[in-house]
Amino acid sequence: MPQVEHPHWDDFLAVSAQIGNEIALVQGAGGNSSLKSGNVMWIKASGTWLAEAQAQPIMVPIDLVALQKRVAAGNLSEDEIAGLTLPSGPAGLRASVETPFHALLPSDCVLHVHCVATIATAIRADADDVLRERLSGLNWHWQPYVKPGVPLTNAMRDAGAAKAEIIVLGNHGLIAQADTPAHAMALLSKVRERLGGASLLRSASINPESSSLAADGYVPAQDRGSNDLAMVPELLALAANCALAPDFVVFFGPSIPILPRGPDLAGQLAGLARAPLPHNAVVLVEGRGALIRRDAMRGTKDLLAGYAQVLKRHLLNGGGTIRYFTSDEIAELLDWDAEKYRQAMNRGA
Repeated sequence: MPQVEHPHWDDFLAVSAQIGNEIALVQGAGGNSSLKSGNVMWIKASGTWLAEAQAQPIMVPIDLVALQKRVAAGNLSEDEIAGLTLPSGPAGLRASVETPFHALLPSDCVLHVHCVATIATAIRADADDVLRERLSGLNWHWQPYVKPGVPLTNAMRDAGAAKAEIIVLGNHGLIAQADTPAHAMALLSKVRERLGGASLLRSASINPESSSLAADGYVPAQDRGSNDLAMVPELLALAANCALAPDFVVFFGPSIPILPRGPDLAGQLAGLARAPLPHNAVVLVEGRGALIRRDAMRGTKDLLAGYAQVLKRHLLNGGGTIRYFTSDEIAELLDWDAEKYRQAMNRGA
C-alpha cells in the first residue's frame, strides 16, 4: 500500500471503503474518490472497488497541475487521461475516466457515489424542481445528464459547478467536495437523508420455486430485493427499461428481458445466454424471480440490487415520469473504450 504524507490519508481510505461497502451508495466497481496532496491527486483506479480501499492499493497518483491546465483549456481527450498517471503508483492500474471532474473541483477531497436515493430523484423529468425543494438551504448544483468523463467535466466547468459543495448528476449520481473526507461524507449523508433515507418497500417473500430457475447459463439472484423486481407487479412494470443510469446500461444492456412462466423457459434462457454481454446479463421470470448470467461481469449482482432499490425509492417518492436515455446516449455508453476497459477488469460474476 502506498504511504502518502497527508493528514487525512487514513481517513480518506476509511471513508472510501465505507461508501464502497454500502450498496445504497456504491455498487460494484462504480463510484470514485480522490484526495489532493500538493501537486498530486490520488484517485481510485478504473475498474477497482472502493470497498477494497483499505485492503488493496487501488488509488493511483495523477499529475494534478497538468490535468487542471488541460481541463481549464477544454482540450483534454479521454485517451490522454491514463498518461497523466504518475509512475509512483501501483503497477498496472490507470486513472478513472471520471478523473477530470475531480481535478476541476477545488476541495481536497471529492466523493462520487451512485446513491440510490439520489438516482431515484435524478431520473425524474422534473428532477430540478424536486431537488430545489428537497435540497433548499444547501450549497448544491443540478447538472443535467451528460456522458461521464470529459464531456461531463466540460459541462460542469461551463456551468460553474465547482462553486458548489454538492453536485447532483442527472441520471447518474452524486458528488460531494470538502476539505476533509469526514466533511464530504457528512454532505453525502445530508443529501441522502433529504432524498429518502433508508426506508424502502418491504421485500416480497422469496419464492420457494426460485431455486428451480437455475438453467444453462443462468443462476438465481440471491438478494431478496433483486427478486422483488419479478415478484412485485409495480416493480415489474418498470423493470424492463433499465436505460436510466450509465452503470445499469453498461452491466445489463439497455433492457432486461421479462419471461413468462412456461414449459419452454429453459430453451428461452439458453437462447438469451448466447447474446454478447452485457445484453441479457439479467433476466426476470414473472412471479418467480431474477436470474443472473453465469458469465456476467463481477458486480452484476450488486448493480441488480442497486437497481431494485432505485425503482423502489422512485415508487415511494410518488413515481412520476422517468427521463430515459435516448438511443444515441445508450450507444455511446455501450461503445465506449473506457467502459470496455472497466469490463475487462471485472470479468466473471
